[in-house]
Order: sequence, then structure tokens, then C-alpha cells
Amino acid sequence: MKRLFYFSIVMTAIQYNTFAQTKPELPPDFFDKFSYTLPAGFNYNDSAQLLREVKKIAAELIKWDNRALDNYSISDSTVSYYFLDGYSAENALLGNDDKAIESILQCRQLRPSPDYVEPFRLFLLAYCKACFSHPNDGSLAFRSIYAKILNEEFNKINPSFRKDIVNRSKGLYTAAYTEINWNNLKQELDQSINKSSGKLDHMTATSLLAVYLNYYLRKNYQPLIEEALYFITPSKVKEQQVKIPLRDGVKLNAYMYNDMANPDKLPAIISLSPYPSGSEATKGNVFATNGYIYVYVDTRGRRESEGSFMPYEDDARDFYDIIDWVSKQPWCDGKVATSGGSYLGFDQWQAIRKEYKHPALKAINPMVAVGFGVDFPRSGNMFYPYILQWATYVSGKELNQALFNDSKFWNDKEYALYKNRIPFAKFDSVAGMSNAIFQKWISHPDFDSYWQGILPTKEDYAALDIPVFSITGYYDADQNGSLYYYNQHQKYASQKARDRHILLIGPYEHGGAQWAPNAIQSGIEIEKEAQIPIYKYVIWWFDWVLKGKQKPAFIKDNITYFETGTHKWKGSSSFNKITTDSLELYLTPNIVSNKQRNDVHALTLQKPGDNASVKYTHDISLAIDSAFLFASQKPFDDSLYMASKYNLIFESTPLEKNIVISDKIIARLYTKLNVPDADFELSIEEISPDGKDRNLAYASLRARYRNGGESPQLVNPGEPVQLNFDNAYVYIKKINKGNKIRLIFQSINNPWEEKNYGFGGEVSKEGTEKSRVIEATILTGKNYPSKVVMPYTTD
Repeated sequence: MKRLFYFSIVMTAIQYNTFAQTKPELPPDFFDKFSYTLPAGFNYNDSAQLLREVKKIAAELIKWDNRALDNYSISDSTVSYYFLDGYSAENALLGNDDKAIESILQCRQLRPSPDYVEPFRLFLLAYCKACFSHPNDGSLAFRSIYAKILNEEFNKINPSFRKDIVNRSKGLYTAAYTEINWNNLKQELDQSINKSSGKLDHMTATSLLAVYLNYYLRKNYQPLIEEALYFITPSKVKEQQVKIPLRDGVKLNAYMYNDMANPDKLPAIISLSPYPSGSEATKGNVFATNGYIYVYVDTRGRRESEGSFMPYEDDARDFYDIIDWVSKQPWCDGKVATSGGSYLGFDQWQAIRKEYKHPALKAINPMVAVGFGVDFPRSGNMFYPYILQWATYVSGKELNQALFNDSKFWNDKEYALYKNRIPFAKFDSVAGMSNAIFQKWISHPDFDSYWQGILPTKEDYAALDIPVFSITGYYDADQNGSLYYYNQHQKYASQKARDRHILLIGPYEHGGAQWAPNAIQSGIEIEKEAQIPIYKYVIWWFDWVLKGKQKPAFIKDNITYFETGTHKWKGSSSFNKITTDSLELYLTPNIVSNKQRNDVHALTLQKPGDNASVKYTHDISLAIDSAFLFASQKPFDDSLYMASKYNLIFESTPLEKNIVISDKIIARLYTKLNVPDADFELSIEEISPDGKDRNLAYASLRARYRNGGESPQLVNPGEPVQLNFDNAYVYIKKINKGNKIRLIFQSINNPWEEKNYGFGGEVSKEGTEKSRVIEATILTGKNYPSKVVMPYTTD
């Protein structure tokens, strides 16, 4: 047996030569020229041929990685992390187990996992350790070593979370999930063969290896792993497939999970989802072993559910029938609650609509809830190309996972639409796939009766009197949706009902706020105190509202929020009550000293006395160079936008005291336009004395919707209008004395958002073959005090 000498190494720095700072930085386009072509006649159904080809891909990738290691350094920890993750997979496939192990351990050092999260690449690490200890000859001896090391790795996990982590893993290591992994791998290969003629770029090749490794471990060791998991935690959950009848005769496919050791009638928790991933047991096992019946239901038209699927349109009526059926089952005690995030958060707000609210529904837990028409598929009253990517993902019975994940395909199609000035409505044609969902959505550019008819009404909110636990994050792409529902409920409900609505918000991205946030969120390492097991909080809250147990200690008030930069969780009855004052910074044409550019204007605390203006000009027909558009910005670095010739920049003097941003930052800009409509964006940055740049807010606006999405009103060119940028995210964060505030203003001109050429018609149908110059004259001074308003409290 080889001596596992490296397991005791205490690594204080990345050890590969690639990270030595004496070498030049790895160019961001280093891997762009990588290409691997699958051979003609490649048959992935031949397992031996597939393994040989995967190893060839791994060998080619390693050549490039070693070239990077020999010649460059990587100072960005995020780039290092993903580099090492890919390097570990390549080495594992080629039998370089020591290098694979070392890479995994270095990834863990770069991004330590909280106790409640499964340690990074646990199963692969245990496999490589076993291979390093004993030849992988398929013998009983090797398999015994693998099982033993798996047990050792799981025993390193904090006992408070070990059971949940093991039970969640059980949902991913079943014979059925092995088949799902195989189908995912086939999708990846078919996507590469059919869409790219067998040519793999670096990202696709790396992704393919990761999917293959997941399949390889299950194909060869699934029974062993499953047995090891049950040895560590013996609890067994029964998964039962059921069919739920609806009033129109349609039957929905569902999976019911219950702890076989608990025969009692229990409250049921339901999730209604359009995402048939096959991993439903991961959460089902955890809810079941924590005292609940969990029912996961496929929306109509998905997987084995009958009917046809049109996203967001049938969930209110269907949810009533689902709850009615579940509440009457012999295993349910009559109490039903709902839980889930994103789309699964949206449809819980359908279940409370007065017309369809079932009396057995006792609580809802919408996390990162999509605000239909509010932030998806419209955001800032604009469409964006991702909506076709998502609509393609959920078209048909099963998830189109490989196509959805093919970043190169979507980037190429988005850039083609953008560069060739093609009207947005033709994007599905550009992508080569007509899509009825996409076309239906873009036929409703205003916030009209289509969107409003699906969202809850004020009467629905007024009638909502059951407990609600809403969760969102400062970096959550659906924060505006989550807070839309929260604010509507607070506006129309009784005081008693408002007090039963708990909101949790912290430094989390869309995925992290739904279950168990990792230490890195949106590329930022969050404070230890913010690293919380959200799924546990959800269970404790259900224990309180459904079972009468003690009120969870984490609840500080109606709003429980994390104050970033102070390491503290705090509570308030409203955002307004967090705020004690506001910092108003006025835009001026005055120039301030800046080493990076000579046209930075001043943001001042004093309201300017004289009327003045700053002119912004941009040719919106321009296709900005792809090298600039796709350049990767380093963490805390402002060089990209400071070097841009397409923006205006305003900057304040250093703050004279510490403040804590307590609500969303807004901007009120008085502007004259030369066109009847235009799209603009602005970002608010915090600049520390050492030059580090941190984003505080981003907001966008289509000028015709300056008074709201329900009231489009074109601009009279040359007349002053007030542009209200008020859709930035809430970000409660301490800003230190001595830091500056910077505002960046520019036209929206990129491949990731619908382009508005400013003609004043239906934007999605507009294009141009000529130059189209947008002029925005920002007015300042006594009569037109353009400003940024930053609500704050003192620390």
C-alpha cells in the first residue's frame, strides 16, 4: 500500500508553479484555441470506446493545463478553483490519483465548505484515495477499501448535519439515478455531435468529463456507495410514485416520500415543479427524516404528467386540486404546506389566490420566488435572450439539460442577434428553434392584463392570513420578485396577517438561498455568521407553525436580515424602520481628479445652485467589440468600465462617517432625450481607499416606463423628463468612512438584453441598418436636481 503522505500536508498556499507570482498572469483567452474533435463514427453506446475517447479528451486537456502551469500564474482565486476542479477530473480519469487528490484538497482550501454542506467532491476524493491505496482491479479488496474510505470521509462531517447530508446523498446514488446520469451524458454528447459537428471547445470538453465521471462512479459503484451510505445512517425513506387527479381529468405525476420508521399521520409539504431532474429524493429524504411527508409534483405536461405545459398559467387551479388530494390521504394529518424556490416559489403565490386557496393549506415557504412579469421574463420592463434559453429548457416532457447548459451555443446565437441588428422577436429563428412560449411572452411588452391576470390581486393578499416564510438574497436574480410579493402582502393584509409573514434576507445568490448556501456567493466570500443552513431554518419554521414547537431562535423580527460587513443578524418590522436617514448625492458637470480617466464628474452632498448639464452620446446601432464585451473582470477591479468609452462616470468625495445601506438605492435623473424612447442602466459602486471596487446596486430603465410598467408613455424629444431608477436590489451593507461612491451611467447595448433602438414602436420587432445615435442630456442644478438616494442607518 502506498503511503498517503499528502493527506497530512497543511497547505498555506497553492503549490503549483502556475501560481508563482514571478510569471505573467494567465491570459483570459488562453483556452479559447483549445479544440477536440470526436472521431467520425464515434459510438458512445460502446462503453469501451466511450472510455477510450474520454481519456483522450482528458489527455488533451491536461496538455493545455500543464502548459498553463509551466508558463503562467493565476492570482484570481475563482479562476484557480475552476482550473483545479477540471484538473482533478482529468487526472482521476487518467489514473494520476495523487494529483487528483491534491487538486481536490486545494479546491477545498480555496473554498472551504460550511459544516452543513457536503464536502467538495467527497465521492471522487474517496475513490481516488482508494485507487492510490490499491489497484483498481475490481476486486473485493479494492471495493472494501473504497467503502472504508467513504465511511471515514463522512465521519469527518459535523454530526449535527451528517444525517441530513447522508440522506440527501442517498437520493443521488440509486439505480434509477444512474440511468438519469447516463441520459444526461448522452444529451451532452448528442449536443456536441449534432450542434457542433463533434467539435468540443474547452468548456464543453471539461463539462463532458465531469458528467462522465459522475456516471462512471454510479455505473461501477452505485450499489457499494448506496450500501455505505445506509451503513453510516440506516434510516430508510420510501419513495412512492403516485398520480394525482385534477378536475379536468388530467392526472399529474408525483413522488411521495415518507420515513419508513414513522407510521404516524404527518403534515405534508408539497412542491409543484416543471423541473423533472430525477434528484427529487435529495430533498424528499431530508424532509421525510425530519418528520414530514414530502410530495413532489410535476406540473402538467412534464415528465409523466398529462396535459400540456404553458409556464405559469395553470398552477393556481392545479395547486388547489393537488392540496385537496394530498390532505385526504391516509398518511396526511390534514395539514398541508408548500415549499420550494424560483418557479417553485412563484407557484406557491398561486396557491394563495382567494379563488383557489384550499382550507387545508396551513403555511407557505416561497424562496427566491419568480415575479411573473416583474422580473421574469420581463426585468425592468424589458425582455432578455435568456428567456428563450429557459423556455427551451422546459419544452417537451423532460429537461433539455445539455442544450440549456451549452454556453457557447447560446453566446454565439445571442451575439449573432446583437451583431447583425436583428429584431429581438426573431431570436428563436436565429437560434434555429421556434418556441411558442417565447413568442407568447414577447407579444405582451407592457405590464398588461396577461401578467396581472396571473399574479395575485390585492384581494388575494388581503385574504392571506396563514404563516408565510419568504427567503431571498442580496444577489438573488429574483429578489425583485420575492420582494414584490412581500411588499404587496404587507400593503394589503391585516396587521395580524402581516405579522405572520417572516422574511429572511442575506448575502445569497439564487441557488444558495434555496437550500444550503456555500461560503462563496456571487463570487464573494460571505462572512461566517452568514453561512447558515437555510433548509434547517425552513424545517424549524415548519415545526413551529405546523407542529406547535418553539419559535425558532433565528427569527429576529418580521424581517430577519444580515448586515453585511458587521457580522451581525438583525431584525426589523419593516425596511422603513431600519432606515434612519438618507445620503443624497447630486450629479454635477464638475470634473474630479482621477488617475484612470480625465472625465470623471462629481457627485456632491450639496445641491447645485446653477442649472447645468452633462451630455451623453451613444450610437445604439454599434456592435461593441466582443473582446471587450466578453472580457472577464477581476475581483474588485474597475479597469474595464473605467476604460470604456461608452459611459459617464460620477464620483463622490470620501464619506465622512460609517453608514449602513438599509434599503434599495434609487436614482432620480432629469434628462432630455433626442428620441422617443431609450434603455439605460446605471450601477453604484463603493471604492475603498486602496482602489478596490465593490458593486452596491444595479438598475435599468426603459424611458417609456419611467412612470411604471402599466403606463407606457413615450418621451417628447427635447423636453425634460425624470427617469426613475428604482429596481435595484436591496443590499444591507456597511460602507466605511473614507470610501467613495461612484455612479456609472450608460445605454444598454450588449448581447444579453433586448436592444432598444429608440424608435418608439414595439421594441422586440425593431431593428436598423443605419447609425442610430442616442443623446441623453442629464440636467443638474436647482431646477433639475438629478441625484442618487442611499437610505442608511448608522452602525
